[in-house]
Amino acid sequence: MPLDTALSTDVRGLPLSGINDDQVQIYDALLTDIYHYVPGTAGLLETLLEDAPEFVLGHVLRGYSVMTDGFKSGEGAARGHLQRAKTLISAATEREKLHVTALENWINGNFAGRNGAWEEIISQWPRDLLAYRQLTGTLFWSGDKKRQLTAALQTLQHWSPAVAGYGLVLGPMAFALEEAGHYAKAEAYAKDALDINPTDLWSLHALAHVFEMQGRVKEGEARIEEVQDRLNDFNLFRGHIWWHLALFKMAQDKLDDALALVDQQIYPNSSTFYLDIQNAASALSRLEFQGVDVGDRWNRISEASEKTLGDHNILFTVPHQAMALARTSDEASLNRALQTWAAGSDDSTESRLAAKAAEAMAKFQSKNYAQALEILYPIRFELAALGASHAQQDIYFQYMVMAASELSEFSKVRNLLRERIAARFETDDDFAKIKAKMTAIDSVSTKLDAAALLRGGL
Repeated sequence: MPLDTALSTDVRGLPLSGINDDQVQIYDALLTDIYHYVPGTAGLLETLLEDAPEFVLGHVLRGYSVMTDGFKSGEGAARGHLQRAKTLISAATEREKLHVTALENWINGNFAGRNGAWEEIISQWPRDLLAYRQLTGTLFWSGDKKRQLTAALQTLQHWSPAVAGYGLVLGPMAFALEEAGHYAKAEAYAKDALDINPTDLWSLHALAHVFEMQGRVKEGEARIEEVQDRLNDFNLFRGHIWWHLALFKMAQDKLDDALALVDQQIYPNSSTFYLDIQNAASALSRLEFQGVDVGDRWNRISEASEKTLGDHNILFTVPHQAMALARTSDEASLNRALQTWAAGSDDSTESRLAAKAAEAMAKFQSKNYAQALEILYPIRFELAALGASHAQQDIYFQYMVMAASELSEFSKVRNLLRERIAARFETDDDFAKIKAKMTAIDSVSTKLDAAALLRGGL
């Protein structure tokens, strides 16, 4: 691994330009807080840069943070941070120059170039926590689960419990393994990370996914409730942990508890943050499919969606915005939203898929179930390109199952129910559970039958 010993080094021995030893300690702590989802890190980074204005990686990190927020309207601010970093490039290390390249490619929409820069960094400097977490985090939203696992595998071998921040590399490893169907290994890595820090939210999140995929809903519920009194100490990512708890509640027919979680934790106030919109729209849809009257709760999501129409870079958000707008907006407003998404659908396959999924949500809500199904069914496997986890992507299948149920097309309902669980096994016990579910699916002949199986999780 290349090393310039003339510069201050971080806690893992990587050189940093434009920063002294005391400031490095602040940066190390800041990076740890960022990946532990501690609030207030933006202000701390700004203060650090006031004291160390030539800290190249600090300016890059500010740009990364803006881009991670997921708004197109933030790209101007991110470009400003990029330009500041580029004025300092002559003093930067080769590793830092690659970070600058990654940020520039990200802003310019060159995602292959962005990912390639981060992959080059972790290839040469595998203990670069910033590159590792940025790469694995953004791959999550591109649907490239194999690449996510590859990045985690090639990096982890260079870490050990003796290396500072070891727990922060275990969570992405656990999650990548879970998404690849390696549940036992995923659980082991997640629990190792949680032994280091019981409120490592990404590792808790990975473990929740294991429990969801294996139908271990009581364990999932209990594990989150062990730390629920501390969850609100963290930033907005906490809402996604509450969403997982709501799913575990729904699976046990605790529908009132799940609805209370929406009100109190998942979406207590109107929020334009992409994950908040996704969490809330997904939870309310699932509850409605179980016959729950959610009242006017869609209104806040719809208001937030109107404010950010066409501004979200995380395209998985788009169909969730459509869920809300289709339930609350007048026809003209809804059509304007659909036209906005369609107008942006020439840029990529992903944007076209997002626009189609949004249209399907609108058709469903207007009771045009056949049209909703005609749109979603042919692209049901392609929609993974919009990113998110298997558990999150299940919302597409939930809508298709309910649309087919409304049409009394129960042969298609049964087929969809089989498809959504077909690959969800690793052990013989998992396989036995899948076979039992397949048998139960054979007898589905009513909308209530279908809803009950959807409630039971994956």
